[in-house]
Amino acid sequence: MITDSCYTFIILSVAGGLLTLLGSVGTFISIITQRRLDKLQDILEEFVSLSYRSETNLTGLMYNLIEKYQMHYMFPLTPRKMIFTYIDINIFFILVLWATTLLMQYEPPFSSIFILQIAPLLIGTIATIFFRHLLRATINLENPLLNTIVPAPEKLRNLSYLSRFVNLSVKSVLKQGRPTIFLSNFRDNPNVNGTSNLFKVSLKEELSFDNFFYYLCISNSTNPLFISFGDIKFHFSPDPITKKPVPVHRNINVPLGEFPYSRLPNQLIAHFLVFTNGEKHPLEFIYHLEPGTCFFSAKENPQVTVNHQILYTVEKSKLIINECQTCPPFFQELSHLFRLNNNRYYIHNPGKWKSEENKTQTNLLKLCQEKVFID
Repeated sequence: MITDSCYTFIILSVAGGLLTLLGSVGTFISIITQRRLDKLQDILEEFVSLSYRSETNLTGLMYNLIEKYQMHYMFPLTPRKMIFTYIDINIFFILVLWATTLLMQYEPPFSSIFILQIAPLLIGTIATIFFRHLLRATINLENPLLNTIVPAPEKLRNLSYLSRFVNLSVKSVLKQGRPTIFLSNFRDNPNVNGTSNLFKVSLKEELSFDNFFYYLCISNSTNPLFISFGDIKFHFSPDPITKKPVPVHRNINVPLGEFPYSRLPNQLIAHFLVFTNGEKHPLEFIYHLEPGTCFFSAKENPQVTVNHQILYTVEKSKLIINECQTCPPFFQELSHLFRLNNNRYYIHNPGKWKSEENKTQTNLLKLCQEKVFID
């Protein structure tokens, strides 16, 4: 028969052995995490270096890098479950052994000194549970300290994140996304004067960069015909079959609104301003849209510049225009409505909007409720 005092030491030695094994698991996880961090940082550096090579089409290469980044970012599910199960069982037995040792040595009645005696065990229990949380967060790369080193894969399409935390050219990155304005004639509306064509305006991106505020003005040779502004953020659901997350998409279409036009012009001009949280001057894309069979599209690459005439800041999800020397039509009049709320607004008759009073102007401002879709 084992004596009580000897049995107590046996239980404590078993608990110490389990703690040692738990520490070994922590070392094993740290080695795996370090290798993943090194690989992820190499891919991130390669992605950043591509942003300075805007003279060639690197869209496919950027897409492959983001997919490769996600492959190394995600830890396989089966070994992750095995490690987490081992950690949970190990910690459970440690806590049971500590509690058993405490009950074996406890002699009533209860006193305040007992609280001081069990304080180290309580502190050890809290530290063990915190260690468990730290290991889980580390193997999932959900630790806030790691997020500053290796962002989640979807952050690589987030222009505001790249603009604020990564040293790269937002202009070059967005150009690789190949954004373009496309007008499609999808319905004919008979009216008093004849037939009025209804054009649907879309923003097409070859690579789905998001999290930016935009302002779009489409004009003919004399007057603005269509104005749209809003905040573009994408949410891609996991693949319905494999359940894997989707960090980026190819050939995405963002509906921006619609407007009627009775006579087809020879050419339309579209001014497209892009504001990211992290810059102070917007990017300006100028498209010369030419008619096709039942659409308008840009035949040539747009002119892309940084508009130094506009100075802005982002404060509390609102875009503040601090300085505006030259800008597209109606930009200043609408600037008080610029909010980062993931909505897209449009005005299909800017001339009428300007002539109305403030109360009726709100009615002419429409919300585009069509969802983003993939070609």
